[in-house]
Amino acid sequence: MTPGPLDQDALRHAVGPPTGPWASLDVVARTGSTNADLLARTSGPDAAPDRTVLVAEHQDAGRGRRDRVWEDRAGEGLTFSILLRPREVAVERWGWAPLLAGLALVEAIDRVTGGQVPAALKWPNDLLLGADPAKGAGILAEVGGGRDDDRTLVVGIGLNVGTAVADLPPGATSLAAEGFGHLDLETVLVAVLRALADLDARWRGAHGDVVAAGIVEDYRARCATLGREVTVTLPGGRVLEGRAVDVDRDGRLAVREPGGDTTVVSAGDVVHVRPAAR
Repeated sequence: MTPGPLDQDALRHAVGPPTGPWASLDVVARTGSTNADLLARTSGPDAAPDRTVLVAEHQDAGRGRRDRVWEDRAGEGLTFSILLRPREVAVERWGWAPLLAGLALVEAIDRVTGGQVPAALKWPNDLLLGADPAKGAGILAEVGGGRDDDRTLVVGIGLNVGTAVADLPPGATSLAAEGFGHLDLETVLVAVLRALADLDARWRGAHGDVVAAGIVEDYRARCATLGREVTVTLPGGRVLEGRAVDVDRDGRLAVREPGGDTTVVSAGDVVHVRPAAR
């Protein structure tokens, strides 16, 4: 895929007002972090409206969970954030935000590749691509604002699209590496944004009840973590080992230990979730 600037006007026409699901969409050539930019706009005179999208051609201070670095190569991937004000959903249920974003990525990859690139989810915030699964995208959800009635969700996504195999870090892949380097960035981004808008509408329509919305079953079906023996590293060096048996209605991972006890952990509780050593 030949790198090129994103077409802001085409993106707005496809998913922006007045007929699209997103209220605002901007493309910037470069920034430190799209998440940080939107978090700075949660309130005040420059407050961003619900369903705002900010896309960067390149960001040089991207972050993952626990302040890990997310690296991108200009023109070869998608780095963008969305701002949501889901007043229909209790704040206690906002932990589903990164899981919704992950599910949207899987649905979008299925759509743009015609199902030819295997796509699955590693709980809580990674997209896995390929027959030999490797990380194709990372997700970071953060809460901004102060009071409960002013709190805002910002969800950042970094997706490897056109990066060649030789330029990928260990353990990573891209759509190009999986044989779909001909896809343009706009096509992929529009597919992700449409899928996420649909899931967000279902989530809000059910007031955050992912069981009633059918979202939890969709997620479980695409979660590669389930059914696996895993090692979960917790803060303070504690390690939990067992079989990942469920993702519950609150978005938490249930791990059944060898002795039969089941421990439930939230995304904020864990440092790493990895396949158990064999």
